[in-house]
Amino acid sequence: MTHVKIGDGIRTANAAFAARPLGAHVVSPADLTPSEVARWNELCVANPLLASPFLTFAYARVCAEVFHAVRVCVLTRGNEALGFFPFQFRSPTHRLLGLAERLGGELSDYFGLLAAPQLVLTASELLRSCRLNALFFTHLDEAQAVHGLQGEQPETGLRIRMPAGGEPYWEELRRSDKRFVNDTERRERKLVAANGELRFVFRHATPLPHLEFLLARKREQYERTNAKDSLATPSARKLLAQLAQSDDALCRGVVSTLHAGDTWVASHFGLMCGGTLHYWFPVYNPELQSFSPGRLLLKSIIQMAPDLGITLIDRGAGDTQAKRDFANECHTFTRGLWTRATPQATAFQVALAAGWRLERLRGRLFAASR
Repeated sequence: MTHVKIGDGIRTANAAFAARPLGAHVVSPADLTPSEVARWNELCVANPLLASPFLTFAYARVCAEVFHAVRVCVLTRGNEALGFFPFQFRSPTHRLLGLAERLGGELSDYFGLLAAPQLVLTASELLRSCRLNALFFTHLDEAQAVHGLQGEQPETGLRIRMPAGGEPYWEELRRSDKRFVNDTERRERKLVAANGELRFVFRHATPLPHLEFLLARKREQYERTNAKDSLATPSARKLLAQLAQSDDALCRGVVSTLHAGDTWVASHFGLMCGGTLHYWFPVYNPELQSFSPGRLLLKSIIQMAPDLGITLIDRGAGDTQAKRDFANECHTFTRGLWTRATPQATAFQVALAAGWRLERLRGRLFAASR
């Protein structure tokens, strides 16, 4: 498995250019000019390590239609827009106090700055440009180090890179893990024998009915496994519905389903950014667990990858065996709390620490009661 490493020398920007003062203005996504939107899209495409749908203007625009207060800090030198940093406020009170969180809140698998490589700044400088006192975040990818931004508590992220297409990838996987591939193909044959031929639809033309079915099954899964329901709020479900209908090339919603005969096997909702599919909300038929429906859903996508224009499947944060079975590349996410030396930031730190202690206590009480 390949681990992506960010090279040294992140502060090698041209000295004369870097000496020019950094300008900034904060606006809502709807108030960006057409040239600023075009520049944001250009920066997203320019760096494959930052080409995530969650860092795009299209994602920010949809979030702004759903959440309380979404803002974008546009960083400039002279007349050139060097970077775009989206964020949001959880409440009017947080906005008043300058306490922000990552765009999309818990419904975002990437966080960070979309910028030209020569833009390097500290977290404190970024907060000052955004007129923020503090910002709590997770899912900061290691690629953000090129801009000087870092966090703590590293967490592994896994990817499936397929530059030559799905078939060469599958054969390479067979060579590296023959038992896993043979077992997956055996389960697929048994499922077909029991229920009928597989029918896979990668992107439904009318996604909302299929998305509603997926979300209902996903929430049942959360309840069944005692997991936190990230889809509990109307705003979360509204965001996914809006994204499912997005046809932007850098943030395109994809609702997929897999059937065996007339039997539902699995569904998935994700986002595409160019040739990257961000694998986001999969859900499987629990009655077909013995056939490993999750594997078969992912295998169906991999097999069709060349026709779908997919060269990378991003599994997000989390290091599980189910993800490692397919992954051939890993990277690192971090989390943290960026603050400035202000009373508001200090109070926010105290409140967060108290909240984390309470959450840990609840977890221990729940475990003890089982």
